[in-house]
Formats: sequence, C-alpha cells, structure tokens
Amino acid sequence: MLAAALAMTISLTACMPFGGKSGQQAGKLDRDAEGTLKVMYFDEQAFQQQYGNAFQVMFPNLAIEVVPFRSVMNAEDPLTELENLVNEQQPDVLYLTEDEYAWLASKGMLYDLEAIVKQDGFQLDDFHPSVVELLKARGGGKLLGLSPTFSSQALYYNKTLFETYGVPQPTDRMSWEDVLQLAARFPVKKDGSDALYGLATSAEAGDLFELVRKIGAAKGLSYVDTDAGTLTIDSPEWKAIFQAVIEGYKSGAVAIPDNGGSGPGVRMQMVGGRNAFQITPDTMKFMQGQAAMAIGSQFLMEMLQMESGGRAAQRVVSGEGPEGSPPRLGGFDWDVVTLPVDPIQPDVTDGIGLDSIFAINAASRNVPAAWEFLKYANGEQLAKTSGKSGPQLSSRIAYKKEVEGKNVDAFYALGINDQLLLERLPDGFAASFAGLASEQILNVVNGAVSLDDALQTLQNRGQDLLTQAGLE
Repeated sequence: MLAAALAMTISLTACMPFGGKSGQQAGKLDRDAEGTLKVMYFDEQAFQQQYGNAFQVMFPNLAIEVVPFRSVMNAEDPLTELENLVNEQQPDVLYLTEDEYAWLASKGMLYDLEAIVKQDGFQLDDFHPSVVELLKARGGGKLLGLSPTFSSQALYYNKTLFETYGVPQPTDRMSWEDVLQLAARFPVKKDGSDALYGLATSAEAGDLFELVRKIGAAKGLSYVDTDAGTLTIDSPEWKAIFQAVIEGYKSGAVAIPDNGGSGPGVRMQMVGGRNAFQITPDTMKFMQGQAAMAIGSQFLMEMLQMESGGRAAQRVVSGEGPEGSPPRLGGFDWDVVTLPVDPIQPDVTDGIGLDSIFAINAASRNVPAAWEFLKYANGEQLAKTSGKSGPQLSSRIAYKKEVEGKNVDAFYALGINDQLLLERLPDGFAASFAGLASEQILNVVNGAVSLDDALQTLQNRGQDLLTQAGLE
C-alpha cells in the first residue's frame, strides 16, 4: 500500500533523495508528476528544439529549466569552470563531452546507471559496443552516462582522381603502409590552384604529429610508459613511423598541415551546440579536388553532400579561396573506407569518440525524472526519427546513418582499441608534446636536423614535459 501511495504522489521537488547514492532504486515517474527538472545544456533554444518540446509532451506537468553553459567553453580552465557550475546550479541532467564526462566521473559527481539500467530493462545491446566501452572506460569502469550519438573517422577518397591516374582505389582495413604507398603514386604538385596531394590530414588533426600518432595507435604503440613515468618515443618502431610520414611530407605525397592546423578556416556549428566541423585549408584540399585521400569524420560527409557537390559549402566559405575568391568545390565522385589499420589487429581503431553524453548529477533529488529524460534522449524512437538524417552517427546500430551510394558502414565497422582505453596522460601533456613533435618533424622535413637527432631531442625534451606535467 505504501509503495502504491508513493507511486501516485511522487513529486520531483520532494525532500527525499531518489538517487543521491549511485545504484539506489529510482522508482518510476508518473506521467502526471509535477516539479522541475534542471538540465545543463549548450543553450535553451537548442535544447527545447531538439529534446525539450517533445519530452514535455510525455510529461506535460514537468517544468524544464535549462542551465546554459556556453561561457564554460571559453573559460581559461573549462573543466574546473564546469565543475563549479555543476556545484553552484545543481542541474539534474548534464550534457557532456568525453573529457568533461571523465573529469566529473573522477570527482564522483555522476550517478551510477548500472542498477537503474537493469531495473528498467534498458537494452544496451542495441548500442554500438564501442560506445558502451568508452562510457565505462571514461567513467572509471562504471556506466555513468549514455550517448545517443558518436563520432567516427574514415578514409575519404576521390574516385575521379583514382580513375584518372589509374591508381587502385582504397579498400576497407588497408594498412597505413599501403595507404602511404597509394598516396605516393599520384603526381605531386604543391602550389597553385591545380595543386595535388595523395593524402591530406583531417580537420581535427591540428599538427604535424597527429598522423604519426594515429599510425602508432593503430599498431598499439604508446609514446609514454605510464607505469614507469617515462617517454618511449625514441624506439625503432616509432622511428619507422616518423620516417614514413616525413618522407611523405618531403615528397608532397602527404600534405603538411597548414600553419600547424591553425590556418584560416570556418567553424560550422552543427546540431547539439558543441558538435562542430572545422573547415580548414587541409579540409579544403580534399573538397576542392586537390587531394586524392583525406582522413575525416562524418561531418566531412555532411559538407560533401550539401546541395549536390558543395554549392552550399561554397557559400559558407566564400572568401577563403585564392585572392578572396570562392574555392571550387565538388565536381568529383567520392566514397569512404575504414581508417587504415594494423594487419595484426584489423578490427580496431582510435578514431571513435563521444561528444554528446547525457549523465545524471550524483547529487540529484530528481533521479526518476532525469532517468526518464536519459531514456528518451537515448531511446529508439528518437534514433529512428533523427539518426539517419542528421550529421551525427546514431549509437543505435539499427538506425545508422545512410547515404545512397556511399560506404557509410566504414564509420561503424571498427571497434575501439582496448589498449588505448588504458592510456592516461597528464592534463595538457599531449598538446604540449604534439607541439614539440611538430617542431622537430618540420626541422627534419626542412633538412635542419637528422631524424635521429630530432628523435633524441624529442625524447629528452619530451621527458622534461612529462616530468613537469606530473604523471601519477
């Protein structure tokens, strides 16, 4: 009788906590429940349009208060600023990137969903396995959030250029060595409007070291021994990768990232507030038909699809072409294959990430309402209506994105490399090391130093950076 009475009179603003302790039973939320659910999201308009309006049809007496966090993104220390915002505003539902999720998880600020998922019969088997793996890995082994979408990278290629020059087209699960050899088969022209490269880096790369790191990751290599607290970049395995990439940079088969990836570009805001695609000069090389291949996420596909070959994209980036003229876009056939892999472990990649995680505040007193929202945002119905049409990739494999005539399965085919999930680098170290490595790579490309000397410098100065960062 008591349980029935509670179910009928449940109030979201009651003093009794429903989920302050992770794993505590949250109970069911009555459709007529009244109260306020606080949701931390990019901004109110974006939230209401994508989630809030439809969710309130399900629970019409439930008021939703949006706690915007746009200012957090521009803070000097965004993670600490986010933590402070959560402590001050105490939202029930949190919308997080992968790094933010890991940060708040390490602080014990997120509600453990394992018990409530089992209690409610919520099927995790419908999700891409790597999405669940990433959530648990970044949550310290616990499921502390759900992500309706994920990001993935693939190898784009210009079918027209491959056919023109008689080069065999890429295939799924090629090795990085094979891809670099394909890139070297195109006639290089580094300058002018008719420039041509075999391979361009991705919009997300940002430095000359990224391609080296990505090839190493495919092979399961780490440049830091976290147990010993030492740098391991000066090894025969890493040297071979540096050598192959630098040869590509020197010959022009691989395009050197413009200004270290910080050249002029246009940032396109996508659905969800922070899901954005950066159009950089490196991205434009592929979109203008100046690169036979490019590493890119699903957002590059969205741009290539726009108005049959790029007319919409041309309007977006007008003024970024030579002498302020719009760049030429489209006019070629393209497709995608999986990111290159290591033949020893051909089913894993480092190219999967999460940027739209919903979690519940561990201190929330409104766990029933918060869980109902997480179920809706990550549910089958929403995936069915939005998963195939938006720029993001649905975590529910049954509703994966489809583009006619394109190998979209390339974004879903590989799983996350478990070895990479165990790697934990000190805050800020990866970016500092990438800058140092880019500097040394450029020195070798320009003939200022030998590769051996560059690697020795990188080993010594990189170790200093690691020590200063304080690897625990």
